[in-house]
Amino acid sequence: MSFLGTPRHRRHCILRSRSEGRDGSGRARDGRVSRIAVSLIAAILAGCGGDARRTVAAPPVPQAEESFTANESPSLQFLPRQEEAPGWRLEQDPIVIPGNRLDTYLDQDAGHFARYEVLDGTIGNYTATAGDGFATVEIYRFPDFVKAFGAYSTRKNGTIQFLAIANEAFRSKHSIHLWRGPFYVRVIGGGAPADSLQKLVSFVAERMPAAPAKPAVFNFFPSDMRIANSERYSAESGFGENILANSFQASFNVGGETMDGLIIPAANKDAAARILTAYRNLYVRNGKLLDPIGNLGEDNFTAEDKYLGRAVAFRIDRFVIAFNGYGDRQKLVDLAVSTDARILGTIRRQLVRKDEG
Repeated sequence: MSFLGTPRHRRHCILRSRSEGRDGSGRARDGRVSRIAVSLIAAILAGCGGDARRTVAAPPVPQAEESFTANESPSLQFLPRQEEAPGWRLEQDPIVIPGNRLDTYLDQDAGHFARYEVLDGTIGNYTATAGDGFATVEIYRFPDFVKAFGAYSTRKNGTIQFLAIANEAFRSKHSIHLWRGPFYVRVIGGGAPADSLQKLVSFVAERMPAAPAKPAVFNFFPSDMRIANSERYSAESGFGENILANSFQASFNVGGETMDGLIIPAANKDAAARILTAYRNLYVRNGKLLDPIGNLGEDNFTAEDKYLGRAVAFRIDRFVIAFNGYGDRQKLVDLAVSTDARILGTIRRQLVRKDEG
C-alpha cells in the first residue's frame, strides 16, 4: 500500500548483488575469452599507459538499511497498539526516526521540519478492521509548542476544513493535521470513511496532555477582524519574503477585503530596525514609498508596488509589525493603528505591574 502525497519508510529494501548473474568465483558464467580479445585489451591498456595485469577492485558490499524500531520517544505512548483504536489495527511495530535522519522517510520535506528543530518522528501504520481502509499516523515532536505550531500551521493551505479537536486540527484532501503542545500529528489514509479517520486522530489526541493555547503574540492583533484559525508561525518567510522570517502571521477580513499581517519579535531594537529597513528597501527597489503615518510606532513607512501590493509597516521596541494587501490603503492603516494601540496597552500594563511589584 502507498499513501498519496506522502513517502513511506523504506524499512524492507531488497538489495541485489552487483555480481548477480555470475558464478561463485565472480567471473562471468561464460568465461571463454579468445586470445585475440585478450591481446586487444592488453594493447589498449598499454597505449593508455595502463597495466594489463592490474586487478579490478571488488564492488562495495551493499549496506543494510538502518532500523528505527528499537528507538524510543515520548510520542510512542500516544500511538494506539493492536486494536486499541476502535476500527483500526496496528500493522507492525512503530518506528522512531531521529530528527537528523528524517530525510530517510520524508526526503525533501525533511528540510521544512528541520527549520523548526524537530526532535524525532514516530510513525505507525494501521489497517481498518473492516474494509480496505489504511492509515499512517505520524507524530513529530519539537522543543516547544511554538515550533510545533509553526510546522503545523504552515500546512494550512488550499481547501481545508477545521475540526473540533484541541488544540487545533484540520482536514485536507487526503490527510488530517493536528497541533497539540510540542507535537504535530499528521494522519494520511484512504479507503475508509472520513469520520473513521477523524476518530483515529481523536484517539491519539485524547492520549496527549493538555497544552497551552496559541502563542500570546497573536493577542497583539485586532481580534474582531481576524479570520478564525488563520494564525500561523513561519520560520521561513513572511509575505513570501525571507527577510520577514520567524514571523507570527494572521489574515483579516476588513470590509470584505482580505489582508495579511505579521509580527516579528526580533532579538533587540537594533535587529528590529534592520528588518524594517530591509523591508522598506524592498519597496524602494521595486515600487514607491508613500507618506508615513504620524504617531505610528517608533518608525514606520507605507508603500505600494504592482506585484508586492500595498504595505504599512512599523516598529515598536523590538517588534516589527507589517500589514499587506491589494485593497484600500486606509484599511491597512486602520489595522496598523489598532495593533499599535494594543501593543502599547500591553507594555503599559507590564510597566504598571512592575512598579507595583
